[in-house]
Amino acid sequence: MKLFPHDDAVLYETGFGDDTFGRKEISKQLSDLVERIESPLVIALDDSWGQGKSYFLKRWVAAHTAVNEGTATTVYFDAFENDYLADPLVSLIAAVTVRMPKGQKSKVEKIKKAATRLIKPAFGVALSIATFGAKEELGEMGDAIVDAASSETKDFATDLWKAEEDRSAAMESFRGILSDMIKTTNKALVIVVDELDRCRPDYALSVLEIIKHLFSVDHVHFVLGVNSKALENSVKARYGAEIDASNYLKKFINLKFSLPKTIGAHDPSQVIVEYAVQQADVMELPERITKRATSLLKYISETRDVSLRDVGKILSNIALLPDKIHTTNYVNAYIDVVAALVVISVVDPDMHRRILDRTVTFTELRDFLNAPERLTKERIGEDYNPEYEYDVTIWLTVLTFCVMGDAIKDCTGLPDWAPFMGSNSEFFGRVRSPVDMPRQIQRDWIDLFRL
Repeated sequence: MKLFPHDDAVLYETGFGDDTFGRKEISKQLSDLVERIESPLVIALDDSWGQGKSYFLKRWVAAHTAVNEGTATTVYFDAFENDYLADPLVSLIAAVTVRMPKGQKSKVEKIKKAATRLIKPAFGVALSIATFGAKEELGEMGDAIVDAASSETKDFATDLWKAEEDRSAAMESFRGILSDMIKTTNKALVIVVDELDRCRPDYALSVLEIIKHLFSVDHVHFVLGVNSKALENSVKARYGAEIDASNYLKKFINLKFSLPKTIGAHDPSQVIVEYAVQQADVMELPERITKRATSLLKYISETRDVSLRDVGKILSNIALLPDKIHTTNYVNAYIDVVAALVVISVVDPDMHRRILDRTVTFTELRDFLNAPERLTKERIGEDYNPEYEYDVTIWLTVLTFCVMGDAIKDCTGLPDWAPFMGSNSEFFGRVRSPVDMPRQIQRDWIDLFRL
């Protein structure tokens, strides 16, 4: 059994495979866009944290050519892994030049040389390059920066700027060489910048400024993996809380898209549910409790934002449960309470606390589970209710019984068997009262090991 979800993708090699999460279609649409648009584009894959942006982008850079029949050169750049540098241009150029065809070696060297005139003159840049090995990747560019900074008799800024005093001219030179390289290869260049919103605010905004001022060249496109709200906070951190951060970012980003949260058109399933099923299998988790946790996730996620990261934490918490919970033949209702407490503790800690404290109401449980009366009422008069959903009714009944005990008989819109949940399942006899069950499970099973 594994403790954490696992992704064995190999950058530039692993595509979408069997497309468990239904990403191939939007992958093809993105490829088509960057291939047919000539003007430079900055496209933001905008979604909240933990929604699978990195999963998609790491696979797209491989699928673009291998599956989508694109010709553009793709580059993946993890901004967060590179924000130890004072100036992002160093590591960005290194990532791009590594991906350029060998026949473009002379132009690659020109790009590097032009970039040295634009690096911010700071000793920290050179130190980072030498320490983290970027000097070898950048060749003469790295040599120039490190040598200039290490000289005790020369001014570092002077060394970097002596080839060209005029920064504007240096920028034009950089863009010209980049444009010439694109024309020579007859291939667009698409640079994926991931994890930008996790970077230091000054670094994140520097990346955007470099994209706008240096890479604004036909057939050069950027795809940014971002959480726009977090990026707006970076803008406010630099320019103050009063700035209109959303409008400010529009100067740098041309268009946005998000990943679909469902798979399929006729009978759609949720991405987080498919992810839970896949990763539970990869992690070799016991089937019984993971199936119930997945079932609960399906209902909860219809009314709230549950991320793939949340799902991963839920699965890890299941892995931490003592083996006895999986090997003992507990009745279904007992396992449901365990699964519910694990899931709800991650998805909604406040609801979890209120279930343990017995302060949540029946109406609030209905809303939380997205279980209106039309789904939990087994019969309408003498007729069977065609909308009745047994599984969500089980969840509502189990949780209500744990919170309210015998008072469940006063709750409307439940099947006739709901008030007899305790005697039917015989699991409430383990404690003095059914309402003690959640606290006992939390103490004995869930709180034993915590992430």
